[in-house]
Amino acid sequence: MSLQIIASNEPRNPVFPKDSPYLQVSEFFCDTIQGEGVYTGHPAAFLRLQGCTLECSFCDSIKVWKKGNPYTYNELYEKMEAVDLIRKFKEGQHLVITGGSPLLQQYRVEEFIRGFIERYGFKPFIELENEAVLDPIVGLIYYVDCWNNSPKLESSGNKRNGFNPTIIHNMSNLPNNWFKFVVGSIEDWYEIERGFLKTDLILRNQIILMPLGGNYSELIKNRQLVVDISIKNNVRYSTREHVILWNLQTGV
Repeated sequence: MSLQIIASNEPRNPVFPKDSPYLQVSEFFCDTIQGEGVYTGHPAAFLRLQGCTLECSFCDSIKVWKKGNPYTYNELYEKMEAVDLIRKFKEGQHLVITGGSPLLQQYRVEEFIRGFIERYGFKPFIELENEAVLDPIVGLIYYVDCWNNSPKLESSGNKRNGFNPTIIHNMSNLPNNWFKFVVGSIEDWYEIERGFLKTDLILRNQIILMPLGGNYSELIKNRQLVVDISIKNNVRYSTREHVILWNLQTGV
């Protein structure tokens, strides 16, 4: 079971100078695994930041990222030290910066990572979840080891606000960059072909298909369809292992 560092419902009345650098955090937990994407199964810590540019119909973390509290960088470093997370990062546990939309706070995220390096003398392996709506700043690009992008399809209910071809194309040129699509029907795949592949926005070998499933039963229902689509079209399939293991439980 994962180790909770900050809970999404944690009551808090912070007392620190208004000009102190901080992140607006929804939850922070470690000693778990990455549940989806190219690093599925890898030991990971999740720093979930508050807020998102979108509100997808199938989002499995919306109840968490809508809440949050400010934590200064030093408070976050001290909380990591208290659970021996610095050592775990050094030994290979990934830091997954997620949301919501972590790029809403990307200038402070960059500062936070830079401060970590100055304090501890190394950088953890960093994955960053991104809905491909906001352009990442150069400084942050330098620190991120894996981009887990999730462009939205019509089925998300956010296509109009969640589709920016220029940003998607720019992201596709970054190293270790993946595009995860939530698929619940064959029409979703046709949309990916039409809007992303035939327009040369992304490469086929950057695509990861995941079954639609905000809960266990829905995931199981859609899983075989997405496996079949992935095999037929020579793209990567990813489970959503956190849903299989813990269903709707948060903080894991």
